[in-house]
Parts: sequence; structure tokens; C-alpha cells
Amino acid sequence: MDGAGESLDVDDVLVMIEHPFGEVETLLAEWIATGPGPRRFVRPVRARSRSTGRRLPLSVIPLQYCNNAQSRRAIAAGRLDDPWPDATS
Repeated sequence: MDGAGESLDVDDVLVMIEHPFGEVETLLAEWIATGPGPRRFVRPVRARSRSTGRRLPLSVIPLQYCNNAQSRRAIAAGRLDDPWPDATS
């Protein structure tokens, strides 16, 4: 669900990933599938609709895929499943 309560199409959401070498835009579906890889603190910082270009709130990204301090704490506490258990620590 997006911020307006509508069904979310992860193939329509583009996320901007903050990376040490700059920002990279990718599909939310790709981010969900691959995660941060060996750079465990890389995370989405913006989102937009691929079809409309409209900026979307970060809340369209399910918490377990935000890879921010809040989501990492929830995963460590067992409140959320780790979406990338095989990622390099």
C-alpha cells in the first residue's frame, strides 16, 4: 500500500539509493530482490513513480526494506524478518 492507501506496484516505484560514490536510481522491485549487498548501510533516500514521475513518500517502501536505523533495529529485535539474511555483515 502507498501513502494514500492504494495498492503499490513495486515495478512502478523507482528508489534513489544513497551510495558512497553517488546516488543510484533503481526499481523498488530490484532493491527488494538484491538489497544493499556488501555495503550494509546503503539505503533508499527518495522514491518516485516510474509511470508518472510523481514523487512518493518513503513510506511506500515496506519498513523491512528501508535499511535505515529503525528497520535494522526492528530486524535485530526480531520484529521483522531480515529480507537479506545472506548479505555481507
